Amino acid sequence: MGDERSAWRANDIVTYDAVREAANAAIAAVLRLSDDGAILPERAIAEVSAIRSHLLEVDAYDRSALDVTLERFRNQAAEYSGPPS
Repeated sequence: MGDERSAWRANDIVTYDAVREAANAAIAAVLRLSDDGAILPERAIAEVSAIRSHLLEVDAYDRSALDVTLERFRNQAAEYSGPPS
């Protein structure tokens, strides 16, 4: 058992951490919109739940799935944050 290796590569861990950070950024942006009254709290709850569910469902051993999810969360965070000032 000591000789078994994980299917993860070191850079997969870095990518998974980036996915988690991007999800947190998207969630924070949604919550800011709700706090500012730009969206209803019910919609914010639904959006946050969808982000968290997608994060939990992604196969952390599938690099292409991680890359797609990272891009998705980054796009969501940018969309919810609005245009750059």
